Amino acid sequence: MTYWKHILSLLTFSILIDDRVYKEEVDCFVEQALKLKDLLDPEMLFSKKMAFDWFIAHREEKKAQLKSEKFEVYILEAVLALSSLKGRAHILEAMNEISHSDGEYHNREIKLMALTKENW
Repeated sequence: MTYWKHILSLLTFSILIDDRVYKEEVDCFVEQALKLKDLLDPEMLFSKKMAFDWFIAHREEKKAQLKSEKFEVYILEAVLALSSLKGRAHILEAMNEISHSDGEYHNREIKLMALTKENW
């Protein structure tokens, strides 16, 4: 169960990495988090409100991590914590969906995806 904080961190990084937050991205975050719950842990109690509340509660922390000089360390912490989890392809797909949900695919989003793929 502790792997969920890492999954949700990666999904949050997918929103925040371009320094802009749009409603479409947050909606997609919630949708993708619930989809991953159904795929990876269908018995877990996790609702739309819980997913949204997690994003709101952790947004500033994750934003600060991405702005720090050690931002790659924070990303890799989450990536490596999930390296033995089955279903990583679903997580990558969710990150990709979130990254594209605002209609743009930024260089930092591409780098986030590449860093994740390289370490899985």
